[in-house]
Amino acid sequence: MSFDEMWGQARTNAAARQHSSMELNQLIADGGGGRSPKDQLHVDSSVLEERAKKAETVRTNFKDADNKTMTATGRIELKGFKSDRAVATFQKRWRSQMQYMDELLEKGAVGNLRVSTAEYKAEEEKRRQDIKRQQGKAGS
Repeated sequence: MSFDEMWGQARTNAAARQHSSMELNQLIADGGGGRSPKDQLHVDSSVLEERAKKAETVRTNFKDADNKTMTATGRIELKGFKSDRAVATFQKRWRSQMQYMDELLEKGAVGNLRVSTAEYKAEEEKRRQDIKRQQGKAGS
């Protein structure tokens, strides 16, 4: 196959992929996006709290792996060898990266999930109180 034939085939394939992706980015004719009500996302404070607990477990496991790595690399004795500096550099970079990841998990994932959980709980309680007030008015 010549270069021109290969190039033509590649262009045809690319055009076909582009056309199909453009179709996927459109809503179907009924305007519903093809999803049924059961497919919709339902989030409440308990879902967020569960996710926060899982993220905290990941953070704990991550810190445990960090401690094991630093303990193991701390036992390496290479004084007098050129690779001694490499191990020290590894440890320094590892510690820096692990601290960065710990902050992301603690403040980013876990922290934001806990804040969102509290906000959802407050909103859920407010709605419960609103419903009770409305029921009280309807019963009067």
